[in-house]
Parts: sequence; C-alpha cells; structure tokens
Amino acid sequence: MKVMIIGAHPDDWEFSCGGTAIKFAKRGDEVVAVSVTNGNKGHFYEEYKSYPSKLAARRMEEARRAAEMIGATFETLDVDDGEVYVTKELTEKMARLIRKHRPDLIITNRPVDYHRDHRYTAQLILDVAYMLTVPLFCPDTPHLERMPVIAYWWDRFEEIKPFRADVVVPIDDVIEGKIDLLMAHESQVFEWLPYNAGELESVPSDEAGRREFLARRIKGRAEAVRKSCEERIKELFGEADFLYAEAFQISQYGRQPDPEELKGLFPV
Repeated sequence: MKVMIIGAHPDDWEFSCGGTAIKFAKRGDEVVAVSVTNGNKGHFYEEYKSYPSKLAARRMEEARRAAEMIGATFETLDVDDGEVYVTKELTEKMARLIRKHRPDLIITNRPVDYHRDHRYTAQLILDVAYMLTVPLFCPDTPHLERMPVIAYWWDRFEEIKPFRADVVVPIDDVIEGKIDLLMAHESQVFEWLPYNAGELESVPSDEAGRREFLARRIKGRAEAVRKSCEERIKELFGEADFLYAEAFQISQYGRQPDPEELKGLFPV
C-alpha cells in the first residue's frame, strides 16, 4: 500500500501519526511524508528574522532526517510558513503531487484545526479530491483511476464538530520510535515550541534530559488519545490492554472503504 501523510509543517505528521507511520513502514507500506510549508517562521532567534532561509534549510534537514528513520520519502511544496492559502496555483500543485505518488490512503488534519496553515492544507486536499480522477484537470499529470481514502488524525477541537474515532491504532510498541522521530526536530521541540509556550527555561541541556522532557509530552498526548476514544476502543478491541494510541476519522470526501477494507487499511 502507498500512504501519503500531508501536514502543513515539517513536524506535523510526526506529532499526530508518527507511531502509525512507523507501523505502516514496518508492514512494508510505502510512506510519503509531505510538508506544505518550509517552516521558515517557527522560531525566535534573531538570525532567523533576517535570514528565514536559514531556518527553512534547518527545518527541511530535520524533516528529511525524520523521514529517513522509517524509510519514508519526504516532499515539500515550499510555501512560506504562515502563508498557506487556497489558490488555483497551490491547488494544482497539490493535485499534481498526489497524482505523482498515486496513494491508496491520504492522512492529514481536519479542516477545523486551530492553525490557518493546517485548515487550508486540509482544504487543498479536499478541494482536489474529486478532481484527482478527472482527466482534463491538470492534464499534464495522469489522473487517478481510483480515489484515495482520506483520513484525518485525532484532535481536540469541538467548535464545529468533535473528532470521530473511526480507527484506533495502539502504539505502545512504537512509542519510543515516535519519540525518536520528534527528537530529529530539535528546532521545534526544544526551542520554538517551548519558547512559544513560555517554558523555554524548563528545557534540559543534556540529551537524556531532553528525551525525557519530550517523552512526557509525546506519551501524554498518546495517552489522551486513548482516553478520549475509550468507547470506540471497547467496540474494536474489547478491553484495552495498551496505554498509547493514535486515532483517525475517515473523511466523506475520499473513497469510502467498507468495514472489511477499513480493518486492513491501518496497521493495528
């Protein structure tokens, strides 16, 4: 199977479905990780204010390094951070990229996410979904014969409609690997995100301390996913014998898998 995981920023997929991505790769699936932006604004160092290309280069290298850990291909549409809009040009770029890789499954965030870059990334995917199969749309790139399944990764947003857990993937056996993926994004997990949260002073300076600092966040999120999906977990597994999970909602905009296909679509 071929899986495209499309996020707005270089570290989005690692946070939201890194464990599942590891399981896809271990199963033998081909994984393509996409960042719509180059991440050139997510920092506070003075040098990056004057030279955002330096930050972009650093973040692209971090993203490539993380993808290589699981044998995934990394792609970017190279949009400047904070500047994702649904335009004709970017819509067509997204269509061509998806057609290039011809995925069976696309994973992204829901279009109700808090970040505009995230929302518009999802909207770009939804806008091209049907058009992927239309031969005269972007006719320079061969159209798809079959629509991919589109899935959203878990979130807490309830303002429009709460997340619905159609699929739950236990990740206890790959949680350390997920932490490894995020360790590659040091500009974010040890610099920008703690700074933005007002907790930069609490970041340890040594590697072991930093890993423990990051592990608390990653494991806390994965445990929150499991707790929020308890009713669905009972339907799928009976009693849950795992602590950590990632969860996914199947979008109505993509191909609709029947229950039997859905069971085999995700690595459980």
